Amino acid sequence: MESNLNVLEAKVLEAIGLIKELRRENTRLSDRSGELEARAAELEQANARMQHELAEAGRQAADVEVYETKRKEIEDKVGGLLQQLEALG
Repeated sequence: MESNLNVLEAKVLEAIGLIKELRRENTRLSDRSGELEARAAELEQANARMQHELAEAGRQAADVEVYETKRKEIEDKVGGLLQQLEALG
């Protein structure tokens, strides 16, 4: 009977130690989880900002393309007019 109590006491003490260790690990993991959630939120904000900047750059690129097309048309028309002036003169 005495040895059974000793075995039980040892197992209970071992279980208590394990519970304490698991609680410490749980606290550490909970803290780490909070840190990672905050970092994820920061990254999501940065991603949203970059997506906005990318969309704006796309709009600007489209504007540049339109202006370049118009510049080319003007250049062609001026070249044609210069040729006509040279033909007259």
